[in-house]
Amino acid sequence: MAKKIYFIDSRVEKFDYRYSLSGKLEKGLERINLTKYFSKDELVPIKMHLGNRGGHHTIRPNFVRLVAEQLKKVGARPFVTDSSRVKPYEYLEVANEMGYNQLSLGCPVIIADGIFGRDSVTVKAGKILKELAIPSAIYDAKSMMVLSHIKGHIDSSLAGAIKNLAMGCVCPQPRGHTWKEGGRGKMHFQMTEIMAWNKELCTYCAICADNCPVEAITVTKEFFEVDEEKCWRCGRCVKICPEKALSVPISHDNFLASLAESAKAVLDTFEPGKVLYINFILDVQPECDCMAVSDNPLIQDQGILIGDDIVAIETATMDLIEKATPLPQSKAEGIKLKKGEDILSALHKKDARIQIKAAEKLGLGESDYYLEKI
Repeated sequence: MAKKIYFIDSRVEKFDYRYSLSGKLEKGLERINLTKYFSKDELVPIKMHLGNRGGHHTIRPNFVRLVAEQLKKVGARPFVTDSSRVKPYEYLEVANEMGYNQLSLGCPVIIADGIFGRDSVTVKAGKILKELAIPSAIYDAKSMMVLSHIKGHIDSSLAGAIKNLAMGCVCPQPRGHTWKEGGRGKMHFQMTEIMAWNKELCTYCAICADNCPVEAITVTKEFFEVDEEKCWRCGRCVKICPEKALSVPISHDNFLASLAESAKAVLDTFEPGKVLYINFILDVQPECDCMAVSDNPLIQDQGILIGDDIVAIETATMDLIEKATPLPQSKAEGIKLKKGEDILSALHKKDARIQIKAAEKLGLGESDYYLEKI
């Protein structure tokens, strides 16, 4: 049976709050009946990406506050959270700079794996990852609201709800383990060994070191070194190197399959029907919110999707992106799409839908859906 996905069009028909994106989001959350998912006095994590210094295309705080208020109306006790992407204390400071704090959102903002990034519970995963460490604030929760800012990504092409769970709900380096034993790095490690460095091309500008999330790279005027034990294999340094002095022989099939596997490990910690997804197809920039910049959107804003099936909502998201016209004055300009191709896959040169198909194969949902417009 086709899954229902609520669709809030970004176009505004009248100069009336009820027709604004906020007004329609409020109406959509009321129509979906949050009491089906969240109980009175239940602590509910609102899982989202908290951004990075230099970026600005994240989910606007007013939308997050609206979601928190709607959860409070049904008696739930929400808190906004993400696992540590940089040092947790610094990540909270970043969140505050992005406008995510208790005053602006009306609920606490915490780091899911603790102020030192080690609070987690190890769970079984699939045949690729074997086991993963889930942050305690996610593992101990009975339900979850997942807010995903839709954008591109260097490794997965699509950064949506699946990646939001797969990467954001896994502790980077759990207590007593290396990064590749039970943490987020296990997924990146599916792609490659350490990056290759071309000394002849390198200008020692240190942009790679400045942007490394784990401070694994050391650069001086005539010296370049990578700490292989620290390195997550995330590929960010390769992406941003202006001289193309860094390269990596990437094979993405296992990586994309591992995203689905990780998302399943996260969802298996919840009872069925206790996770709700909201995809914001707004400011669809080419790179992840992890980057220290935000580039022009690739397509015009499409709107917001709400649903409880992760495969259906991701499929609907990609269908909307595929139909959208690439925008001029963006990285999409000049790219000629083939029939059935979307701008994210074309830009990053890998099929964005692989992770969705892998998630469906693992039984996380169904790709068959229909839209109900709010």
